Amino acid sequence: MSELLSTSGNRLLGLCDDASRAVASSIRDMIGTASGGQMVNMGADGTPTKVIDRAAENAVLDVLQSSGMGFLVLSEERGEVRIGENPDHFLHLDPLDGTFNAISGIPFYALSIYISGDDCRLGYIYDLARGQRFYAEAGRGAYAGSGERICVSRNEDFKNFSISAYTIRPNTGRITGIGNRVRRIRTLGSASLEMALVARGMLDAFVDLRGMMRVVDVAAGILIIEEAGGRVSDSDGNQLHMAGDMWQKRCLVGSNGLRHEDLLKLIDGGCD
Repeated sequence: MSELLSTSGNRLLGLCDDASRAVASSIRDMIGTASGGQMVNMGADGTPTKVIDRAAENAVLDVLQSSGMGFLVLSEERGEVRIGENPDHFLHLDPLDGTFNAISGIPFYALSIYISGDDCRLGYIYDLARGQRFYAEAGRGAYAGSGERICVSRNEDFKNFSISAYTIRPNTGRITGIGNRVRRIRTLGSASLEMALVARGMLDAFVDLRGMMRVVDVAAGILIIEEAGGRVSDSDGNQLHMAGDMWQKRCLVGSNGLRHEDLLKLIDGGCD
């Protein structure tokens, strides 16, 4: 329980903690295995669902079902799932962000949950390889672990920026433009977890110009970065509004906010 969150926020945080433990247990024996990477079907988002994805999603849904609360769940694997007779919370779920890393045994993958209701909005990202949580409630700040307040970096020196970046071939020149100006670029394989690192000040920015970011990928990360004092926008600088259309894909720039406009100028619109 966190004294810094509202009563509703604490209740939802506890639920997310239960879900993270369930997911970690459900996928533990599949990490780094070929069997975990076998395809089950095509997910609701149009990408393949693997055995390990399905196990993680089932673990979260079981926790939600047993909570006694009502949810309208938007998941990249099954699409829309209704839990309870009168859902009063909307939940964006990416049960395993970084599937390739998980099945390859690369320890960088996460559970991402965003919950919105009449009285609370909570973002939650759980580093499944390290047992580390990041969370934020709208208007109440961003936190890690057992309640450590986190904030974005205060780095204004572009040549010392460390960023995470993704692109596709038509946009490689835009990423190159950034790479020529910043200290280093990394691509780590779990967008939500990389956004959490921006919120904690370990990365100065996260840039994704693939035009493939979906609402389930970024909703929690957006809230956590913003509550940590950073800024998130599309590649044109427009604020991102998290609607319920999980198939709406977009580009995204999240940063400490201090050189955000300069990042946008360097990528020059990003998505074609």
